[in-house]
Amino acid sequence: MGERLNNFLVTTMGWLPARLALAVMAWLGFINLYMVRINLSVIIVAMVRRNVSVATSAPCLSMTNSSHDGGANQSSVENAFDQQEKEGEMEWDEVTQGLVLASFFYGYALTQIVGGRLADLYGTRWVFGSCIFSGGICAVLSPLAARTHYAAFIALRIIQGIFQGASWPSMHPCLSHWIPPIERPRFIAVVYLGATLSTSMTLPLCGVIIAALGWAAAFYVTGALSLAWCALWFFFMYDTPRQHPRISERELRYIEGAVTRAGTSRRRAKRLPVASIARSLPVWAIVVCSVGNSWGLNLFLTQLPTYMKNILGFSIRENGLLSALPFLVRYVGAITWSSLGDWLIKRGHLSVRNSRRIFSAVAMWLPALMIVGVVFAGCDWKMTVALFCVSMFCNGSVTASLVVNHTDIAPNFSGTIFGVANTASSIVAFTVPAVVGALINKQQTLGQWQKVFWMCVPMYAVAEIFFLVFSSASVQPWNHVEDDFKAGSENSHSQSTELETLKGEEGSRT
Repeated sequence: MGERLNNFLVTTMGWLPARLALAVMAWLGFINLYMVRINLSVIIVAMVRRNVSVATSAPCLSMTNSSHDGGANQSSVENAFDQQEKEGEMEWDEVTQGLVLASFFYGYALTQIVGGRLADLYGTRWVFGSCIFSGGICAVLSPLAARTHYAAFIALRIIQGIFQGASWPSMHPCLSHWIPPIERPRFIAVVYLGATLSTSMTLPLCGVIIAALGWAAAFYVTGALSLAWCALWFFFMYDTPRQHPRISERELRYIEGAVTRAGTSRRRAKRLPVASIARSLPVWAIVVCSVGNSWGLNLFLTQLPTYMKNILGFSIRENGLLSALPFLVRYVGAITWSSLGDWLIKRGHLSVRNSRRIFSAVAMWLPALMIVGVVFAGCDWKMTVALFCVSMFCNGSVTASLVVNHTDIAPNFSGTIFGVANTASSIVAFTVPAVVGALINKQQTLGQWQKVFWMCVPMYAVAEIFFLVFSSASVQPWNHVEDDFKAGSENSHSQSTELETLKGEEGSRT
C-alpha cells in the first residue's frame, strides 16, 4: 500500500521540489505547535472571574469615559465585561494566573538541549512529530485538568512543556541537512516564523470559539488540529534528502553539494565537543541575545491579551483580533527582512557576518525604542497598537540574524546549540509571567504596566551589544569533530578533496 502510494505521488507530484514539500509540512507543524501553546493566553481571560481582584472597568476606559469605536457608550463595554465574569469559572488571582501562564516553560526549559542532541543524532522526524502529538493530547485534556484544580492544570502544562521543549532545537538539524545556506534565512522566516503566524491566527480563532462555544471548546479544537497534522508528518517527512523516495537526482545533488560545502557532515557526529562549545564566545553571543529577545517576545505572547482587556478595555472578541495583529505583522517582517538580507549577501553588498549584525540590531534596538513609545502613549489605544505592530515587524528580522546564526557557526551541532540558547530563553519565558503577576497583583493600573514595559528596554539593548561584539558567521573549528575518524592531515586532505569534487559537480550542473 505504501509503495503504491509513493509511486502515485512520484507520478502526480514529481514537479514539486522535495524541500518545498518539507517546508509546507514543517510550516503547518510550527502553526500547530504554537496553537496549543499560546491558546491559553486568550483562553485564560475567559476562564478566570475578572472580579476576583480587578475593577469592573478598565482604567483607560474610566479615564477617557469613551469606547474604542467612538460610537457606542461605555456601558456597552462594561456589559461585555459583565458577561465575561459570568462565563469565568476559575477564581484565580493574578499571582496564580502568572504561575499558570509560566508553568509551560518550567517543563519547556528542561528538554531543550536533550531535544537538540536527539535530533542531531537521530533526526528530526520523530522528535518534532512527537512534540506536536503530545501537545495535541495535552490540549484536549486541559479543560478536565483546569476544572479539577489549578495545580493539576499547572502539572499538565509542565508535562506539555517537557515534551514540546525539543521542538525548535529538533528542526535545526533538518535545516542543516535539507536547506542550502543561501536559502536558510528565508526558510526560517517562512517556516519557523509560522509560529508567529500561528499566534496571529490562534488568538482571534480562540476568541471566536470562546464567544460561540465556551473556553473549553478552544482547547479541544486546537488539540484536534495538532493530532490531525501528525498523521501527515510521519508519512511525508524524511530526515535527509538521500532517504527521500521522491526527490529528483538533480535536487539531491544540489542540496548535498551545498550543505557539505557549508560544513555539514553526511555522518552524524556522535561525540559532542562540550568544552569547546562552552568556551565559544560566538555561542555565548547567541545565548545572551536569545535571552534579551525572549524577554520582550514572551511579554507580548503571554501578557498582551491581559493588557488589552484589563487596561485598554477590549472585549474578548476584539482582544483576540488586536492581540494577534502584532504577530501577523511580525511574520510579514520576517519574510521582508530575510529576503532583503539574502539579496544584500548575494549582490555582495554585505558579508554574512555584517548582515547578521545589522539585522540583529534591527530586531533588538528598534523594538526597545517602540516600547518606550508605548509607555508614553498611555491610554491612546490606537498609538499603542501601532507601536506594538512596528515593534514586532522589526523583531521579525531575527530570521536574518539570530535564529540562523547557529547553522553559520556549527551546522553539525546546530540542534544542540539551539537547545542551549533556548534553555536560557525558556528560563526567561517562565520568569516573565511571574514577574508581571507580582507587579500587577491587585494593581491593574496603567502605572504598574508601564513598569512592566520599562523592563524590556535594558534587556533588549544590553543583549544586542553583547551580540554585536562577540558574534561570528564563520564555521567554528570544533564543528568538524568526528569520533569515527582520526584527526590529522589525512582526514583534512580527504575532506578537502571531497569538497572540491562536489564543487566541480555543482559547477557543471549550473
